[in-house]
Amino acid sequence: MKKICITGGAGFIASHVTEHLCHKYPTAEIIVIDSMSYAARQEYLAPLIASGQVRLVEVSICERSVVRELLRNTDLVVHAAAESHVDNSYKDVRPFIESNILGTICLLQTAEENGTGLFFHVSTDEVYGESSERDFSENDRMNPTNPYAASKASAEMFVHCFAKSYGLPIRITRANNIYGTRQYPEKLIPKLICDILRGRKFEVHGNGSAIRSFLHVSDFCEAVTTIVEKGENGGIYNVPALRDYSVMDVIRLLTRAMQVPLREVIEYGPDRPFNDSRYGVTGDRLVALGWRPRRTLEEDLDEIIAWYRENLGLYYQEHAPITTCSNCEGLLRLGSRRAGGRAPRAPVLTPGE
Repeated sequence: MKKICITGGAGFIASHVTEHLCHKYPTAEIIVIDSMSYAARQEYLAPLIASGQVRLVEVSICERSVVRELLRNTDLVVHAAAESHVDNSYKDVRPFIESNILGTICLLQTAEENGTGLFFHVSTDEVYGESSERDFSENDRMNPTNPYAASKASAEMFVHCFAKSYGLPIRITRANNIYGTRQYPEKLIPKLICDILRGRKFEVHGNGSAIRSFLHVSDFCEAVTTIVEKGENGGIYNVPALRDYSVMDVIRLLTRAMQVPLREVIEYGPDRPFNDSRYGVTGDRLVALGWRPRRTLEEDLDEIIAWYRENLGLYYQEHAPITTCSNCEGLLRLGSRRAGGRAPRAPVLTPGE
């Protein structure tokens, strides 16, 4: 593996994937493409950039001429860049069409033009839709029920199209909800942690009965390299977590770990226009390659809570110390500004997937 390109690598999941691939392939040149939208942080990659192995290029994946040059001679493209917050997709679907669909098409075109060795597409279990009665296998049809999931399903269809029509080598993951450090605090776990740390109330969708499976980001990173090294071209691989939790289960675990009374930190709000009761997938195809999930929320929460307590200033200006970062091109204020003095876009934060 000589050259790897990772999209969205300054975000939550892909920054961990970038770190993992650096350790797995220490001699590879790794290029990260990221538009540096509101959920991205250059700090996540600072040590890797300083090491010289990773180069971060701030550009939209829709900029075809630039992306074509960056993908030249790539052995592997890991496409993880996406708009992913379900609540935001209900409010305005256009960014999801632009990033998740049009951006994916641009990458596929440039990968095919460059003869990329493998196009690895990071999708989601939400493309299957609600799984209240059984877990879905990779052979089940896609049936998305929210705009975000529909955009990811659409992107997948184009990935399959380029595999069939142009012979582009592809592999796809459909993972359960991924959790860990660096996740932007619009999603359930980091949002609740940060609200408690900031003395804010956390709003629960409906009655909090929706069930989700939570997969640690390190387990997902292991799944990526397992599929890259052992998977079949054209293969789709579900990536399941060890167990399910209801939203209220997660809230109880977190409030207990942070030693705060549940009734003092939550309030109940309206549910989504349509809120899938559960997502569930089987992982037999991936397990057959030698992978298994190993982490659970219960054993990881203390570490995650400590990380957000230490890094609250990455997301909230009132907690950001005035300082500079030699590895981050002299950021004016850690977490509130990036190099060049541009403030990141900050949407209203709401609990989500």
